Amino acid sequence: MKHHIVLYTFAVVATIIMMAGCTGSGNPKTTRTPIDIQAAADRVMELAADRPEQALQTIDSLHAEGLPDYETDWFRAKVYCQSLEGSRLDSAIAICERLMLLDVASENREYRQDVLETLVNACRLKNDDARMLRWTAELVTLFHENGDETEALRSEAEMAVTLAHTGQQQRGLAKIDSVIAALGGKRKFNELDASLITLKRKATVLKEIGRHADIIPVAQSMVDRLADYEQHPADYHDGSYREPADGDRLGYIDFYRTKAYGYLAEAYARTAATDSARHYLALYEQSGYGQTLSERNLIAPTLCLLGETAKMDSIFQDLTDARFREYEQQMEIERKDAETRHARQIAIGLNVVVLLLLLIIFLLFRHHRIVKRKNRVIAQQISEALPKEEPEKPVDMPEGESDGPSEAGISESTDNELLFLRVSQAIISEQLYLQPLFDREAAARHLGISSRLIGTAFTQGSPYKSLPDFIRECRLRHACRLLRDSTMTIADIAAASGFSRITTFNHDFKAKYELTPTEFRNQLHS
Repeated sequence: MKHHIVLYTFAVVATIIMMAGCTGSGNPKTTRTPIDIQAAADRVMELAADRPEQALQTIDSLHAEGLPDYETDWFRAKVYCQSLEGSRLDSAIAICERLMLLDVASENREYRQDVLETLVNACRLKNDDARMLRWTAELVTLFHENGDETEALRSEAEMAVTLAHTGQQQRGLAKIDSVIAALGGKRKFNELDASLITLKRKATVLKEIGRHADIIPVAQSMVDRLADYEQHPADYHDGSYREPADGDRLGYIDFYRTKAYGYLAEAYARTAATDSARHYLALYEQSGYGQTLSERNLIAPTLCLLGETAKMDSIFQDLTDARFREYEQQMEIERKDAETRHARQIAIGLNVVVLLLLLIIFLLFRHHRIVKRKNRVIAQQISEALPKEEPEKPVDMPEGESDGPSEAGISESTDNELLFLRVSQAIISEQLYLQPLFDREAAARHLGISSRLIGTAFTQGSPYKSLPDFIRECRLRHACRLLRDSTMTIADIAAASGFSRITTFNHDFKAKYELTPTEFRNQLHS
């Protein structure tokens, strides 16, 4: 029967998989399960940059699996900000502003922060300065309420850049300077990271308003802080989630140092300090990030100022090659999408297999019902064959014999059948079989008879092969009564019946009755 149940289970699983294949789902779910929000967000955002449509399909799948509506909408807004070439930023802003009105946004600060950060990002990408300032101010307030002053300062720096973009350059630079002063020169990574980002923002604003000479001390401050961090990383360790692992620290330093070298090279080039410009340009090009195509493209204005036409031509060629590779990748994505559609068409043909599997399931289910009826009959027969109560009725002894066995009066010529009756009745009446360690030696000590005589009585004077077979029979009968009359667990019944291990109990029960203890109980009570 176990074999048939395995086949039945396999058929059900196979059917579900086939039916999921026919609908094009690669991750079927039969029930709603709790969603790990962070893992789901990571899964979606991995797809968002290059395959936004697939990211949106993944969100729909997560929603079908049980992702709440408010989380689903937030995921969509994140994808709209991350990709789709800015065509859905208005939708992202509308979604987030609607989510901000929900009760969950008022009751759950973590969720409110997530939505606010997405909303601020969407407004920034949309260049909606008014909304950007409004929602960033609310985000700053939330950070203050949470006691996260460094994050509040980060957001204030973003507000300062927005102010500069709206024509309030002096006010924006003043706010940036106040953030830099508040962060100070603390040897904590979170503050260092916020300080570097703020210095970078200040250099960007100064560049936009043409104050190139003022960029030099800002960029040099970045270089100095990075040098101190590189020399004393342990002093900066604060356990913040932004802090890079030991293996990533040099990459982090290289990234911001490259930015600083780029600012210095261009600033010196625009202030006619050619030698200094070429010095920092060389450092820029020698850095890890400075060799990437995106960073080489950012240094193009400096190359123009220094007359580096050959390098400009090289960058132009690399950009052309990169666009061609991007086109090839897009074509590959479209090819794979076509293969997916083809696979779905093939899946339709699997309907025949599904129908066959359904037929197999029907036959197995029918067989299962037959076996279940048979088991019910067996269980009833076992129950009816059990004695009504225990101990069993004492065996009638021949006249002149004592009620209990003892060494006195027992010799080699003692009838083995009579001795078996005496010993077995003592074991049953005193329920000695309920002792997990009860064996022939224990019986000999308890009854005062040699173990050899007990062994001979059971092998030659009883229907049992040995005393352990008899003990097992007594334990199983006792277990059957408990299964029938009590609500004890299977494990407790096994222990109460003298079995030291539940696995032994299950094995012995199934070997004798062709049913497991659970099946026996279920059949009696069904």
